[in-house]
Amino acid sequence: MTVKAAKDLHSALKTEQVSSTQVQGLQLVLRRLQWAKDDVAFSLHISPTTFSTSGLQLTDALSYVGFQRQRCPFMDAQDGYCDWVNSGIDLSHFANGVIQVHESLSNAELHFNACGLRLPQPEGFGYFLGKQSSRQPAGAGASGDGHTSPSIEVMKTSEDQGFHFVMTWIKGGIQKGWTFHYRPKHLPLSIEVQAAFGVLGLAPFESCPQFDFDPCHWSFYDFVPDLDNSPWNDSTQRVHGYFAAHVEHFSAGLENLLSAQAIAERLGRSIFPMPAPPLQRAAAEIDRAVLHPEKPAKTESSKFQFDIAISFAGTEREIAEEIANRVKNDGFAVFCDSFYPEMLWGKDLVEFFDDIYRRQAKYCVMLISPEYRDRMWTQHERRSAQARALKERGKEYILPIVVVPAELPGLQPTIGYLSLSEYPVERIAKILIQKLSN
Repeated sequence: MTVKAAKDLHSALKTEQVSSTQVQGLQLVLRRLQWAKDDVAFSLHISPTTFSTSGLQLTDALSYVGFQRQRCPFMDAQDGYCDWVNSGIDLSHFANGVIQVHESLSNAELHFNACGLRLPQPEGFGYFLGKQSSRQPAGAGASGDGHTSPSIEVMKTSEDQGFHFVMTWIKGGIQKGWTFHYRPKHLPLSIEVQAAFGVLGLAPFESCPQFDFDPCHWSFYDFVPDLDNSPWNDSTQRVHGYFAAHVEHFSAGLENLLSAQAIAERLGRSIFPMPAPPLQRAAAEIDRAVLHPEKPAKTESSKFQFDIAISFAGTEREIAEEIANRVKNDGFAVFCDSFYPEMLWGKDLVEFFDDIYRRQAKYCVMLISPEYRDRMWTQHERRSAQARALKERGKEYILPIVVVPAELPGLQPTIGYLSLSEYPVERIAKILIQKLSN
């Protein structure tokens, strides 16, 4: 298939309809276009048939995943949302994916609205009224940098599981109003989270005095005088309410926005501008996020990002994190999911963890128990580790630690292991450190 951006999505020397369907408010038509024997492409044309009176619309979801509104001779409504697609596209699967993207975006919008943030609404229901609509993120038009002013006063601070928030009042310069400062608890931010911040209009600032001159992201809210003593004009009360809502709503909104991105990527689409496909981004993020301690590592440089990756069930988290921290503090690079919470947001975790346990670690430490054997996520991790062990052709890769005896499918009983019934956790960590040092 050849796809050329300069070509018309609607006309060619030969065109024919391949398939069509209707799914929950979306009408879809797949067309085959041909300009020469070996010059063929497929275009998808979508017409939304329902809308609501407020909030993000299906038209917005289509825009987010890269479809453009155009005059479309293949749709009864005359206008359609159109783009090039692969020939093997499943129309029902694609339509349901767009609907899921819309649901996640709508949930994100509700949370962000509570925080005074706005998702762009590039289409809205203007499609149904014969006109376009657009809405800019809050803070996008703010002048100044949100930080530099003759007078800066810290008003409030708060935090949730992923971020610290600071609200400052600035006046006396070109701005008068409130700046919200955002600082993640775990760095670096994933590529997806950085892109989400861009969509929300949260600007980066390199030297934020509210976080000891470390970087932050920020949004600004202008002071609007209360001219008629109406509570609807009281920007002070409104902005303080926005800040208070961050504890409950900000990370929830971010998770929904990143969920929309993950769903879009399963459709071969993206709602954010992305520098590379998912697995390439994951590898780049592992490279920059790996937690090397400050002292030089005792291992020789190798092709692996991690000396060990720890695979465990949630019931063994305390044991896993104690081993991980002891090994990390002795100078080794360790993958443990709790070290990288924000980096995991918005990822297709099946692919991401497969990359970790099959490619990126020198050894896989596996905490064995009945829960480890039976849980879905640990089964994925185990299969990836076993695929790597098979590729190693007898070389050590899986290092089992028996928490509670359990037979794992595919794990040979002849593999040497350590057991918590024989060794305390601190002794197991020392043995592991000694092995990594050789």
